[in-house]
Amino acid sequence: MNSRKQTKLVLSVLSAGLLSIVSASSQAGRSVRSDAGDSFEFFGAIWGNDEQFGGPGFAAGKTEFKLKIKPNGKANFFNVCMGEGFVKLIGTEHSCVDADFVGPPTGNYIAVFASDFDDNSGQYVRTRGFLDSTAPFRLWQAHPVMRFWWNGVTLAGDSTFTPFDAQIVLIDRSNGTNNGNFDIEFNYGTGGGDQVPPVPNTDGFRGFVLGPNTSGPTFGPFGPFDTNGVPIRFCFRDGKRQATCN
Repeated sequence: MNSRKQTKLVLSVLSAGLLSIVSASSQAGRSVRSDAGDSFEFFGAIWGNDEQFGGPGFAAGKTEFKLKIKPNGKANFFNVCMGEGFVKLIGTEHSCVDADFVGPPTGNYIAVFASDFDDNSGQYVRTRGFLDSTAPFRLWQAHPVMRFWWNGVTLAGDSTFTPFDAQIVLIDRSNGTNNGNFDIEFNYGTGGGDQVPPVPNTDGFRGFVLGPNTSGPTFGPFGPFDTNGVPIRFCFRDGKRQATCN
């Protein structure tokens, strides 16, 4: 579903106060794979109606919960600079500047498909919501989540103008303590289906640098995807990336 369509107001009574919900659900589970129109009942994810929209060079505001990215550091909030297929995390005492949106990213970043997009394509979307990874989905088990969504973007130089979607989802795993434990999930496509970013994509990459925690860069195309809904997920506990998510 295109983000231009009206967000489905399922359980729209959710308020900012619910961000302190704690969870007993599994930390593995299925992928989020949910766009703004999907329901919590079927996908285990619900998104608020507070979406923010931007374009290339989108200062997406402060993280909704703290992230701990160094084992010997503290959990912190970050300001998020949303570039072409990546987000850069900077201190809340700083504001995003032009250099923070230039690829390839530097500093602390997460890239789902960092590449050169057509400047006039698609939308950059930031929203928050809640996720229960394990069916049957129950709101009282849900974790707070943040999603950074490149919706209907096209690649620079793509003569077919093939639009695609990519998402970075950050999942709060602190169980209400704000201790900085979190997961990263990469999604390609919307509405429960995966979609390999189109060619030409040889310069597109995914990966992250978060303090001493690094992965990649891995160059596209990405996949194959698991048909049972196993997510592309990276889990961080006490500032250290875990070998497995459980």
